[in-house]
Amino acid sequence: MIIESIITGPFVENSWILGDSQTRHAIIFDPGDNASTIVAKLSELGLTPIFILNTHAHPDHIGAAAELQKRFELPFAIHEDDIPIFNSARETAQLLGFPNFQTPEITNFLHDGQLLEINSHHLQVMHTPGHTPGSVCFLTGKHLFSGDTLFQGSIGRTDLPGGSSRQITASLKRLRQLPEDTRIYPGHGETTTIRKELETNPFFQEIK
Repeated sequence: MIIESIITGPFVENSWILGDSQTRHAIIFDPGDNASTIVAKLSELGLTPIFILNTHAHPDHIGAAAELQKRFELPFAIHEDDIPIFNSARETAQLLGFPNFQTPEITNFLHDGQLLEINSHHLQVMHTPGHTPGSVCFLTGKHLFSGDTLFQGSIGRTDLPGGSSRQITASLKRLRQLPEDTRIYPGHGETTTIRKELETNPFFQEIK
């Protein structure tokens, strides 16, 4: 298994690559910006992308998806509850100063408990609303791609359109049940583990 991050865009977002060392195929999570940098990293690793999976539809997480989708003819999946955010992403990005922002074509929808078999990768979809209505995490073994639900030392914002502190509390309760040695690959910041967040993250600790 190959896991690599590319920090993209002015919001310092983590785009993640999950690659198979045997088939050399890869999944891209949350390609937020700088498509050329993501392509260069894939080339450096000798990987060919076969799917784009998104934890949510905020512009800083989907900004490179359209270009990558077109270049590699990739399917693109999000949770259906994030369609309103997806549909407003271009307008939001333009207001933030990105006039050429494009959205990809949604080819697949994700749902809670879904088991994805993409080439040799097996992933479980966990619907974790709160940061957005359709936020999801992707679990493969003891590796969790958490998007903007859980960070090292913090959690995702709930004060943006569609955010809900009640929902993110319920989502964090689910994540607390994962094995403590589960490694977290967040949408921003450094990697961490469930154990470390139980010990040091005040937002995570207060969830009972």
